[in-house]
Amino acid sequence: MARDVIRQKINDAFLRKALKNFAAAYPVARAKAFEGVDFEALRSRIAAFKKEGLARLPEMVKGFTASAERSGATVHLCTTPEEANRTILEIIRKAGANFLVKSKAMTSEEIELNHYLGSNGVTCLETDLGEWIIQLAGERPSHMVMPAIHKNREDVAELFSRETGLDCPPDIPHLVRVARETLRDGFLTGQVGLSGANVAMADSGAIGIVTNEGNGRLVTTLPRIHIALVGVDKIVPSLSEALDVITILPKNATGQKITSYVSFIKGPTGEGRELHIVLLDNGRTRLAADPDFSEALACVKCGACANVCPIYEIVGGHVFGHIYVGGIGLVLTPFFHGLDKAEDILKLCIGCRKCNEVCAAKIDIEGLIVDLRDKIRKPAGQKFLFGTLMKNRALFHATLRAAYLAQKPFQSEGGRIRHLPLILNRETANRSLPPIAEKPFRDLIAQQPGKKKQGAASRETVLFYSGCLADFVYPEMCLDTVKSLEALGYEVSFPQKQSCCGIPARYSGEMGVARDLAKINIDVLLEEDADYVVTICPTCTMSLRHDFPKLLSTEPPWREKAERLAAKTFNFSELAARKAGTGIPAHETVNGEKETVTYHDACHLKRGCGVYEEPRRVLRELVGVEIAEMSDCDKCCGFGGSYSIKYPEISQEVLKNKMETIKETGARTVAVDCPGCKLQIEGGLEATGTGIAVEHSATLLARRLVTP
Repeated sequence: MARDVIRQKINDAFLRKALKNFAAAYPVARAKAFEGVDFEALRSRIAAFKKEGLARLPEMVKGFTASAERSGATVHLCTTPEEANRTILEIIRKAGANFLVKSKAMTSEEIELNHYLGSNGVTCLETDLGEWIIQLAGERPSHMVMPAIHKNREDVAELFSRETGLDCPPDIPHLVRVARETLRDGFLTGQVGLSGANVAMADSGAIGIVTNEGNGRLVTTLPRIHIALVGVDKIVPSLSEALDVITILPKNATGQKITSYVSFIKGPTGEGRELHIVLLDNGRTRLAADPDFSEALACVKCGACANVCPIYEIVGGHVFGHIYVGGIGLVLTPFFHGLDKAEDILKLCIGCRKCNEVCAAKIDIEGLIVDLRDKIRKPAGQKFLFGTLMKNRALFHATLRAAYLAQKPFQSEGGRIRHLPLILNRETANRSLPPIAEKPFRDLIAQQPGKKKQGAASRETVLFYSGCLADFVYPEMCLDTVKSLEALGYEVSFPQKQSCCGIPARYSGEMGVARDLAKINIDVLLEEDADYVVTICPTCTMSLRHDFPKLLSTEPPWREKAERLAAKTFNFSELAARKAGTGIPAHETVNGEKETVTYHDACHLKRGCGVYEEPRRVLRELVGVEIAEMSDCDKCCGFGGSYSIKYPEISQEVLKNKMETIKETGARTVAVDCPGCKLQIEGGLEATGTGIAVEHSATLLARRLVTP
């Protein structure tokens, strides 16, 4: 993705304001819309019947076709976009028509229908207000359900003035009236109407459409011929499943309890009328049979993945997507439009997993994006970085030690790095970086004399897996972790042969390297029969607990070992929380007053590992502090590992949002459970001179507990 395009979107003041306001309002509206509805149960049902339907998609297509044709519709199954376009053109020409009125249909964007028909002498009029605005601007939608969210009233007034020849002021009621009056002639004179469909029911042959504007019903009833363009993935078994989709769509899409119009259409709407249903495959049958990526087709096209995405909020859909935008758009693009259209956008995902949390069909969107990176071209030198450097533990560690010396000229008096040379300086813009430590934790712990704590035979044993960042940048954090765990009653050891968890390689598409690193760490961490393996980096926790078994799923002996390791892998706060309320000796608070901190939820800890309450229990019951919750406490801080290096402009904008919410709490300390979050947030706060400290929970706990 060209840097100048990213910078252009970042500097678009209206776009930023519009997307930020929507991102703030959406969660509130969505929560209200789902009041009294069990979201998890609803989306679990959708995921289940979608999975079952996709497994027998050809059968579902045949069933729907037969049912629809019994009701009087004509069904056209089209394999490619070209075939679908030709079919629609033939229907229009057979009717002797040259004017098509359209209701919103993202599938028509997928096949670029408007352009095709226009080049063949057919005028298309978009009648959805947002789509009409986009059509006048000659652009594509920037959101699946809010196509013109990137346009302001001044833009629209200019477009309407040009289209109508009238002087249209930037007044919203006036603009709506102009649109209504202008489009009315289209509804009355349109010879053929075209719509999409949100669901298609196999047992009845009916289609369901949900809209907020009356144009959908006008387009499907006024013209004598109605064409419905429907992806075969929209087919569900019956009305029961269709109602589940219709129930979740408005709530998840825009935070509405229900849309203004819900329409079911079965067969032609009257005598002398025609209903043509164009079923589009375009790779869907092939994708449905793909064991690794088929779940992507369970998408109901609600757009919620874009609504909550911190990257979409910064750059919008014209950057974060191709035709389909948001997280699921990144996944579908390679299958619908080719890998060449997806190479750049697949890299834009920061991996925060917020999309997974709200997905109406429980799709592992983030996981699919990461897996697809294995299929795209890799930058020159990446294979050496991951395949040679990171797999060779001695070489990797020697390189980091050399970097300790190389950083010296760029350190400030306080030791932090504020400016790097030449092009690298963009990595430190608006933030400072911590230096690589003179001695990594592995050296410090190796120098400490081995000693057994009193009563060690009865103590539960812990293998400490530090992760690279904590080991080489925050060795004191690692020492605090050991101190805290020992004070909590655990016997701790550090396996010196542990290596990188492989996440940087996996997120860069080097799956082979990630598998090799998984095997190295599995052997090291299972060599000693410890009760637990504990990490202080949620990404490492995710890797050991979830990624290792997935990466090695096709190698049964390794998969079994990976599952054994996963079963005893815990994040620090998870294990520490078990000791809350057990009378662990602690130092008295200053003047008996509790300090107030705010807490930032790491993306992979909350949404990857499902750990949310445990860190708060540790802070309240073991550290003894009050928590002033920040708004959007689980919103990404913008670190994302190597993401902050590859896309520093986006990373820093995401960080600004996080710093705003931190400052609003008035707390002087931010507690985190991730070294990467500490690096990112601390760097931003320090660079702006706030004086707010950022500390890992292990450090805060180490200061509080009395070491036995």
